[in-house]
This record gives sequence, C-alpha cells and structure tokens, in this order.
Amino acid sequence: TGMVTHILMEAGMDPTVMIGGYLPLLNAGHRVGHGDTIILESCEYCDSFLNFFPTLAVVLNVEADHLDYFKDLADVQKSFHKFAELATSGVIANGDDEHTIQAMEGIDYITFGLKETNRIHAANMCPDWRHFDVICDGEFYCHLQLQVIGRHNALNALAAAGTAWMMGIPAQAVSRGLASFVGAERRMQFKGTYNGADIYDDYAHHPDELKATIEAVRTLPYKRVVVAFQPHTYTRTHALFREFVEELKKAD
Repeated sequence: TGMVTHILMEAGMDPTVMIGGYLPLLNAGHRVGHGDTIILESCEYCDSFLNFFPTLAVVLNVEADHLDYFKDLADVQKSFHKFAELATSGVIANGDDEHTIQAMEGIDYITFGLKETNRIHAANMCPDWRHFDVICDGEFYCHLQLQVIGRHNALNALAAAGTAWMMGIPAQAVSRGLASFVGAERRMQFKGTYNGADIYDDYAHHPDELKATIEAVRTLPYKRVVVAFQPHTYTRTHALFREFVEELKKAD
C-alpha cells in the first residue's frame, strides 16, 4: 500500500490513502487527496474487507491467520475468494503462493511473482533482491532500484508495479516512486546503534512474517542476529506455536 502510494504521488494523481501504519512520505498513515483514486489497505480479520467496494484488488498472500475467527486455512481462502469477486476492474494475485492460487480458483486474475510463468514477473534480479526489471505480459515495463531489502519486498514491489501497469501509469513514475520508498514504520525500521549493534524494529507477528524478516536480515553483512520477540495475541501464539518455534530457531 505504501509503495503504490509513492507511485501514485510521483505520477501526480493526488490520491486519498488509508494505510495500517505510518508512512514517512505522508508523515501519517493516511492522506486526503483530491484525485479520483483511493488506495486502501484491507484486512481479512472478521471478514472486514468484504464491506469494501474495490475496483482493482491486490492479493499479496493467503495464510492461516486470525484463527480466533477463521476455522482454518480453507476458511481464510474462502473469504479471500469472496473479496476478489468484489473487484470490478481486475485482480492481481501472487502466482508464486500456492495458498493464493487455491483461493483464486474460478477468478479471472493476473499473476505477479518471481517465476517467469507469471504475467508480471522480475528479470535480471540481483542477489539481494533490490535491483531488477519488471516484465509485464512479456514486455519490459520498468527497472526498479529499491531501498528496502528482502524477497518479500521484491514481491511487494512487483505487485505495486503491476498495479501501476494496469492503471496505465508511466514507467518512469514507477521507477522514481519506488526508488524513494524507504519502508513504513515498524517494517524493518532502523532505530539506531547500541553498543556496536544495529537495532531494527519490525511488526512481524506471524511465522511467515518472521521468516521473511529473518531471511532479509541474513542478506546483510552481520555476523550475529539476535531476535527479541513479543507475541501478538494469545490465540495466534497458541494456534501457530510450533511454526513460531521453527522460525525463531533461525536467529542466533
């Protein structure tokens, strides 16, 4: 959502924005614009995203989460399918994520991902996931040079670029907008250095998010990674305890 905001602001579209976090560009998590576009981060918890009226919907991934409300992964997937059905101008979804593909069955959607089989995919990817070309329907669209690290951010950038491509936004605005994106607050946010250690704050509160964050940190030249983890909701901790243990083992 933050990446799309950067692109649309760069393109001069004056969007209205609602994000579930603080974006430095806005000095807030929201913005009231005068253009005809609203960028809205939605959440599946309690099926709240089924109350929205999306034109273009973007599905980044589908995981077993919020299990105090949903019965299981299949129940979550059912809700994402309903959400995708609401979109009037198209759906972009992660073609590298098996759970997302299952959830989108029967939906006419455009895939994004790192694999070349996706309609929106990366080419000439550098080892740290930050520099690559975006290919849309077999043709070069733009080159990205990101300031944020990790495979998950490369996928986020592909989704944002694909959104812009579907909206007919010039490639230069995408490249410039994403080059200026430094992340959102509490998303691998650098807080400073203490006793020789670099300190980052990240809101990763699901095993898959922990996995993405720790893997991203491992691409940096640190000799030792120490994680201080605070569980978020007892229901999630209880339901996914084993998965949390597996991911937390990966820290030193």
